[in-house]
Amino acid sequence: MKYTVALLLIFLQACNKNDLLKEKQGTAIIVPETPGDMQALLDNEDVFGPTTSLNFICGDEFYFADTALSDLKQSIVNAYLHKDFLFDKEEEVSDWNNGYTQAYYANNVLEGVARLRGSIDDKILDPLEGDAWFKRSFAFFNVAQVFAPPYDSLTAADDQGIPLRLTIRQNEVLARSSVAATYKEIIDDLGKAIQLLPPTIELVHRNRSSRPAAYALLARVYLSMGAYNDALDAANRSLALYDSLINFNTGIVSSSTPFSATNAETLYQSTVSNTDALYEKIALREVFVDSTLLAEYKVGDLRRAVFFSRSSPATFKPGYYGKLTPFTGLAMAELYLIISECYARQGDVNTAMFYLNKLLKSRWKTGQYIPYTAATPEIALTIILLERRKELIFRGLRYTDVRRLNKKQPLLTLSRTMQGYTYVLLPNSWRYALPIPEQVLRFNNRIEQNKY
Repeated sequence: MKYTVALLLIFLQACNKNDLLKEKQGTAIIVPETPGDMQALLDNEDVFGPTTSLNFICGDEFYFADTALSDLKQSIVNAYLHKDFLFDKEEEVSDWNNGYTQAYYANNVLEGVARLRGSIDDKILDPLEGDAWFKRSFAFFNVAQVFAPPYDSLTAADDQGIPLRLTIRQNEVLARSSVAATYKEIIDDLGKAIQLLPPTIELVHRNRSSRPAAYALLARVYLSMGAYNDALDAANRSLALYDSLINFNTGIVSSSTPFSATNAETLYQSTVSNTDALYEKIALREVFVDSTLLAEYKVGDLRRAVFFSRSSPATFKPGYYGKLTPFTGLAMAELYLIISECYARQGDVNTAMFYLNKLLKSRWKTGQYIPYTAATPEIALTIILLERRKELIFRGLRYTDVRRLNKKQPLLTLSRTMQGYTYVLLPNSWRYALPIPEQVLRFNNRIEQNKY
C-alpha cells in the first residue's frame, strides 16, 4: 500500500506534541515515499516557519506594557523578569516542541531519501537531503540558544547541551549531549547540507535552504561560539554566492509593511514562535522599543522609520518576514556585520570599516551618511557591535550575542524594571540556560534539569 504525504501529515498531526521525545515515538512511523512527499514536508511552514520566542522575551530590545503582563503565562513573566523558575508540570513549551518537531520531520526526510538512493536521480534527491540537514541543524541551534548554556571552549566538553534526536527509531537513546557534542552535530549537519544544496537561492521559495543560506547559518553558529576566524570564512563564502542589499532610499520608509517575504536580502525565511503571546502583544501594541536603544538612531538614519512606528512609545513594524511576526531567518545585513566584526577582531580595521560602511550607506538618506573610521581594533569593535544591535534588532539574535559577548570584556548585565523594582541577569549566570520543560523530564529520566 502506498502512503502519500497526506497520510503522513495526518499521522503527524494526530501525534501529541508531548510525545516528541518519548520512548514510544517511532512505533508507527510512516516514511515519505516520493520526492514530492518529502518536498511537501520540508515546505510545511507551520512546522518549519517558527523558531523560538523565549530568546526575545529574555533579551533587552523591548519591554511589555505593565498591563500586558497580567494575562501572560507565569513562566513568560518569570523569564521576562529574569527570575528563577520552572515550567508548570503540564505546560506546553513551544520553543522546545517546535525544535523537536522540526528535527522529527527532517529525520523522516533523511530516512526517506536514504531509501530512494540508487533508484532516483541524485539531482532530485540532493536538494531534499541538503534541506533536511539544514533544517535539523537550525532546529538544534535554536533550541540550544534557549535551553543550553552558551558555548565556552574551556567547559563545552562538560557543560550539558541538548538531546539530539538523530533518527525516528523508537529505541534511540536520548539524553543530554554535551555542549561540545551539540555544536559539533549542528556544524556537521551544515557541512553535509553545504555539499548537497544548490548554489543559488530560490527567489520564490525562501523557506527552502540553499548553499548561501547554509554558509550564513554556519557563520551565525561559529559567531555564537566565539570562533571568529571560522565565522569569517563561512560568511565570506556565503557572500561570494549571493550579495544583495536593499537601498532604504527606495520608498520603503513610509510603508507600514516595508518588506515582502521574498525581499532581495533574505536568504532563508523563519519567524518567532507565535504561541507564547509575544505576537499577540505586538499586534495589540503592548510591546515597545527600548528607548535608550531607539535614541541611538541618528537624524538621517532611515532605519528609525523603516523598523519602528512613529508612535510614542514606538512599536515594531513588520520586518523581513513580511508580517508582524519578527523575522528570525538569515539575511544579508547579518553577513556584513559578521564579516566586519571578525575582521576587527583580527586587527584589520580598514577592511572591517569597509564592510560596515557599505552596509550603512544603504540605510541612510542619500548624501547624509558619513563613513565610520576607527583608529584601533577596539574602537572599531565598539562601533560595529552597536551597529549590530541597531541593524539586527528584533531578529532573535540579541540574547545569543549577550551570551557570547559575556565570555570576554566588556560584560553585559540585562535588567528589567517593573512597578519600581529592577530585576537583573548578571553576566555568565547559569540562568542564561532556561529550565528544561517539566513534561520532558517526567517522561525521560535520562534528561537532567538545568541548575534551577
